[in-house]
Amino acid sequence: AFSDLFLRQLKSQTIKKELAHLEAPAIPFQEKATQDFVAKLPFKLTNDQRKSAWEIIGDLGKSQPMSRLLEGDVGSGKTVVAAMAFLNVILAGRQGALMAPTEVLATQHYQTFNQFFKGQNFKVALLTASYQEANFTIDPKLSNKDKKELLRQEADLIIGTQALIQPGVSFPRLALAVVDEQHRFGV
Repeated sequence: AFSDLFLRQLKSQTIKKELAHLEAPAIPFQEKATQDFVAKLPFKLTNDQRKSAWEIIGDLGKSQPMSRLLEGDVGSGKTVVAAMAFLNVILAGRQGALMAPTEVLATQHYQTFNQFFKGQNFKVALLTASYQEANFTIDPKLSNKDKKELLRQEADLIIGTQALIQPGVSFPRLALAVVDEQHRFGV
């Protein structure tokens, strides 16, 4: 057991060192917009939510890739923390992507983020293997393949399932990817 744990830890540290040498776009903190976003929420943020958001936004301001695990019970506010990070990314002219484990959860996230960003004029899209939707106009005459490509190119925030990480899928301005593993211990 010790050898297995040691090797896992060693691999983790090696990956961490490799990531430290990579570059990522530095996302400036949009203080006023973030304050306005928080003020419009129908609830008050907890200290843990504020602290987590602050740490994540701080990491986004660095020019190294961020790798974090945000853990909490269902309903603890992980989604609103992600929304604050996405807000800063989008206002910096970059894209965000959120991958959920199921189409049902991806659809719920799509609806939630449209509510969070109501009045922001952000382009939010939903992309799964069998369904696509957006809060912006898409030519209905386009083929499914062309619609999916348009969503990836145009959306400020794209929410979906594993359809987001299929071979050949790319995002031209991606700066933040969040993987929701909600079904595994509230991560």
